[in-house]
Amino acid sequence: MRRNTLGGQLWAEFVGTALLILLGDGVVANVLFATRLGAPEAAPFSAYNWNTIAFGWGFAVAVAVYVTGGITGAHINPAVTLAAIIRRTIAPVTGLLYMVAQVLGAFFGAFLVHMLYYGSFAARGYTNVFYTGPASGYENLVLNQYFAEILGTFVLLVGVYAIVDNVRNVGPGANLWPLMVGFLVLAIGLSLGGPTGYAINPARDFGPRLYAALFAGGASDAFGTSYWLVPIIGPLIGGPLGALFYDFLIKPFLPTPSEPEPAPRGADVAHASTAEAR
Repeated sequence: MRRNTLGGQLWAEFVGTALLILLGDGVVANVLFATRLGAPEAAPFSAYNWNTIAFGWGFAVAVAVYVTGGITGAHINPAVTLAAIIRRTIAPVTGLLYMVAQVLGAFFGAFLVHMLYYGSFAARGYTNVFYTGPASGYENLVLNQYFAEILGTFVLLVGVYAIVDNVRNVGPGANLWPLMVGFLVLAIGLSLGGPTGYAINPARDFGPRLYAALFAGGASDAFGTSYWLVPIIGPLIGGPLGALFYDFLIKPFLPTPSEPEPAPRGADVAHASTAEAR
């Protein structure tokens, strides 16, 4: 049985990120098109709203991690992968290949959303459900835009490292950590997502943005301003900073794990901790 091959890892990152976009951009499409409520102009967000989007993205992350987390830990985010490269828990070349797989997965996820809501796109014309953008009043606040993405991704990585650290910290037991990561993304969306739409993931924004530029709206909408750099550069700064913050300013103050009792003879004890694998 083939296990832990590079091809399998790249496939997992592709599938996980595609699922993330299918469910995440899918909820955005459902809100913007108000598919079951009539046009938003007739019933503006009467049942669908920002909370719907935030919950949808949170559960999208949880599902994607549950599906592929056992293979790679479900990075599904170049900011997470870059943090792993900097921490030397993944080889740089492997990490770069992960990032390519993530962008391709996000591109494919956007295609699935486009096909799923094709009737709404055809009836309504182009509506951006694929990528993030600054909120009204933030269009010209470039430093604020970068700060929002850096801070959001910083909180994401600090939270993820705390959640998966069930050796030293109070991480969840059993297999609840993907659900808790989803709740973390929900919290970021509800609390920090307003200024930029909380991409906090370069692949999540760039892959669908590239798809939209080629097939659903055109390059002038997707890349008409320099904003498209914000959800790439911001998370790639904030992610590693969050991981290093946890490593050097949280982890050293946690209690040292006690020595495990000797394992029974013949038991398989060759399991790396989830925290270190991340």
